[in-house]
Amino acid sequence: MPCRRTGLTQPVCLTLVYNLSSRLLVDSFIDCVDESKKCKIGVKIDPVNKNLTVRIPLTLEGEVTFADNPFQSGCITTGVHVTKN
Repeated sequence: MPCRRTGLTQPVCLTLVYNLSSRLLVDSFIDCVDESKKCKIGVKIDPVNKNLTVRIPLTLEGEVTFADNPFQSGCITTGVHVTKN
């Protein structure tokens, strides 16, 4: 019989780096935010290389299901919300 765990949440920090000259997304990544770290919404531009860096605090919501067969276990993202500071 499968076991389902719902209501899981994880604060994360989404960082996007966009080059204004080339109009290309240079990089994007998500960092987990624990109690010792903070993610503050912000925008920064590097005048030399024209990179615009945007940081956005988010909260991911999801659920995990464990089946009798471990190869059938999985997780589902059920929501993404901007975290209020």
